[in-house]
Amino acid sequence: MLGELIARMDQPHVVDELLACIDPIISGQIAERAAHHSMTPGDFAAGAVREFVERADDNLWFQLMTHMKKAEDPGLVAVQTILQWVVTEKDSA
Repeated sequence: MLGELIARMDQPHVVDELLACIDPIISGQIAERAAHHSMTPGDFAAGAVREFVERADDNLWFQLMTHMKKAEDPGLVAVQTILQWVVTEKDSA
């Protein structure tokens, strides 16, 4: 399920729909980060999720799976959690 969603994140309408469904504060922060890097929010979000998949350690994967296990929509929760970590990490850096 998550793998399928990540594979579809190269489709702009998929990412736009995801960004519309997640917490508006996180979506707004992603839009700000994207603008700072001269990117669309969708491209920034898709890149952030792919980077997480490639670089996350076992601890982050365990935390993500825990969030997903408790969710009604695990794919959406996974993307929102990853993007929340991205904006939190950037804010604390």
